[in-house]
Amino acid sequence: MQAALKYLAGLVFVGVVVQFALAGLGAFHAVNANDDGPLAKSKAGDWFSVHGMVGTIVVVVSLVLLLVALAARDTQWRKRGLILFGLMVLQLLLAWLGGGVWALGFLHPLNALVLFAYSGMVASAAWRGTAPHAAAAPAA
Repeated sequence: MQAALKYLAGLVFVGVVVQFALAGLGAFHAVNANDDGPLAKSKAGDWFSVHGMVGTIVVVVSLVLLLVALAARDTQWRKRGLILFGLMVLQLLLAWLGGGVWALGFLHPLNALVLFAYSGMVASAAWRGTAPHAAAAPAA
């Protein structure tokens, strides 16, 4: 179970990093596709749809991580999995909200930064075999 959690946590973190790259690619593609003219939504959406599809995959991977954490019966991993999956669901909701109320769209990338930091801490702790924010052992 620990190996599965380790690899799933790593996949979530890599997925979040890829999402940042795809968002940047989408932004630069939108500007380039419009040739210095007014931004046309039909031209801009091509690469952002890839961002959306990969984001959905990352949410599914975080759900699998949560299910494995629940099956592992490890309190620390349950907490990590719930927080990570909760942040992912919030990210989906913020993307949907930003699509309807563009002025609130700034919340989506802010939550992405939180996801980046938290998924990185979880993956790092999983690969080191420690709990995030674990107190240092006293010197002997």
